[in-house]
Formats: sequence, C-alpha cells, structure tokens
Amino acid sequence: MGTLVCKIELDKTKGITVTVENADGQITQTLTMDGTSITTKVAGQSDTSTIVQKADSIVVTVKDFTLDTETITLKSSKASQWTSQDTLKVTSTQDMTLTSSAKLTQSATQDAKLTSSANVTVEATSAFKASGMTAAMSASGGEAKVEGMTLKLSGQTNAEMAGAMAKVSAQGSLTLESTGLAKLQGNMTTVGGSLVKLG
Repeated sequence: MGTLVCKIELDKTKGITVTVENADGQITQTLTMDGTSITTKVAGQSDTSTIVQKADSIVVTVKDFTLDTETITLKSSKASQWTSQDTLKVTSTQDMTLTSSAKLTQSATQDAKLTSSANVTVEATSAFKASGMTAAMSASGGEAKVEGMTLKLSGQTNAEMAGAMAKVSAQGSLTLESTGLAKLQGNMTTVGGSLVKLG
C-alpha cells in the first residue's frame, strides 16, 4: 500500500469531515459529523458501504454484513420486521425454540415443509386445526394413530376407509346407519350375537 492522503476539514456549518484516500487501492474513507448525524463511508472501485447514526436511528447500508460474536440478543419494544428479498435460512446446531405469547402464524405462497431427523411434536393447549385444499397424513414405518375424547370423520361427498384388514369396534353401543341404501357384503358374511334382530 502506498502513501495515504489524510484530510481533516472543520466548518462551523458543515461540521467535521475526516477523509483518508488510498490511491493505490482506489478506496476513500470518510467520517462526517455534521451536528445531526455521524456518517461513516467507505467507497471502493465498485462497492460502497455506509453507516449513518442519528439520535433515534442507525442505518447500515452494505453489500455483505457479518456479525461474529459469542452471544447475540435482539430486543424491540414495538412491531418488528425481518424481510429477505432472496433465500432466508435460519440454522441452529443445538436446540431451537420459536414461541409467541400471542398469535403465531406461518404461511407460504408455495410449498411449506417441516422435517426432522428425530421426532416432531405439534401441540396446542386449546383448539388445533389443520386444513388444506387436499390433505394427506401417512406413516411409512408403523402405526398412524388419531385419538380424542370424541372422534369424528366425515366427507361432504364420499367417506372411505380401506385396508388389508379393517375393524370397527366399540366398548358400548355400535350404530351403522344410512339414510339411503345400506349394503353389507363379503365372500363370507357372519352376523352373530346373543340377540340378533334383522328388519
């Protein structure tokens, strides 16, 4: 690196400007304090980064921004927003927790996917609802289980349950009813009980 050109300008109206020029690297560093804001600017051949600090705000404009610390704490007292105009990735090598003391909304205009190499638990202390244009739930390695105090399965047009073996049982009464045609059919059909009434 060659010789640097350093200048300090004092002005009762414009404030203080400190400039360092690196002719070989074609980089100019400028620090300006004008009584309202402090502006730090580094201008190179193709890129420029700036930090503007005022009494109520700090604005950082840069191509690449990196924080390398042991811990980071972010806290805001009012509505906050994080927007990425490209891919946004959040990664943790240890446990991660996402909580809200009020409403929590997750949405995507395209596919949304939740994956884990271990167990996944979704839990609500009150109502839980999952809906979609179509919905599918499957278990590739074992039992798929749905249970509750009451269980209701319904379809606005058709309802179907199928399996290599299918069983419907009740510890109390069992009612099979249709307002239209009812059909019970099999290669071998058995109806039994201590009291059987047909018709």
